[in-house]
Amino acid sequence: MPSDLINQLNDQVNDRLKAVLSSRDMDLYGMMSYHLGWGSRPGIDPQADPATPPMRRHGVGCLVAALATSGSYEAALPAAAAVEMVASFVEIHDDIQGGRPARNGRDAVWWVWGPAQAINAGDGMHALARLVMLDLQNGGVNPEVTFRATQVLDEASLEMCEGRFKDMEAQERIDMSVVTYLEMARAKSGSLMAGAMRLGALVGSGGDDAIAEAFGACGVELGVAMQAAGDIAELFPTRASGAKSPLSEEVLNKKKLLPVVHAIENAGASERRRLGDVYFKRVLEPADVVEVQNLVLELGGRERADEVASEHRAAAIKVLEGAGISAQGQASVEAFADALMRAE
Repeated sequence: MPSDLINQLNDQVNDRLKAVLSSRDMDLYGMMSYHLGWGSRPGIDPQADPATPPMRRHGVGCLVAALATSGSYEAALPAAAAVEMVASFVEIHDDIQGGRPARNGRDAVWWVWGPAQAINAGDGMHALARLVMLDLQNGGVNPEVTFRATQVLDEASLEMCEGRFKDMEAQERIDMSVVTYLEMARAKSGSLMAGAMRLGALVGSGGDDAIAEAFGACGVELGVAMQAAGDIAELFPTRASGAKSPLSEEVLNKKKLLPVVHAIENAGASERRRLGDVYFKRVLEPADVVEVQNLVLELGGRERADEVASEHRAAAIKVLEGAGISAQGQASVEAFADALMRAE
């Protein structure tokens, strides 16, 4: 079953991450482990502080690409762990920047240890990621491919930071277009997923740049689809049971989510004034968000965001049609794409 494969790969990424962190004896690495969903706050019984770790999307994407290009994924495990650590480094910093007090159902790292120590944990996670990449050679990957893989990881990390910069710049603007949003999303979310899949394809193919570029293009499209789906979930949050979830800090911080951007771009004068009245406030209240939700629905923003997610998911699959991978490899990529659209 395709879903069983994704779960298996997710378990493999988790096992490698646990092995890396458990080999280091310092509270700093306990903070990293806590962020990933293991361990607990100081003085708290782990059983009383459970977490619900999400799918390790970038690590799994790396292994899916390796599997699709070579029929195995073991050699790519260091790269999968490394790119997942970069994703975690960003999450730790993102929680500080956005004032998000919780992640995955429990207190965020900065909320427990303070912003300064959380920055140390995030920065340490990024440095550790680069060291973990060197383990590729221990699995038989040649030095040239290992060097190229490290370069891919750094390039993806830098482009992701550029996208996040653009995203934060847009928070106070009311004139962002859908085209501008998608350019930002390609950098913010597409870059790291592209890097993850390029890494897996590089290792799996033994350094074939053409195959790696095809998987990188696939990753960009999946990253945009993932962000569009995530934006819908941020603005219209529901739990698995169907019950409404609390509004996210992203919404209250006036982040320009895709459904909102579409609504602003297609609003008439009166709707634009109503949106402006909300977004020019210093602080949003829950009632303001309800006003935005209603306007977004009236102007078709949610429907358009759904279409964008579907279009980019389809584009991700199509870009691999000429990459020469097996039908089984293509099926694994499709299963991964479906899992991304379901992931919270």
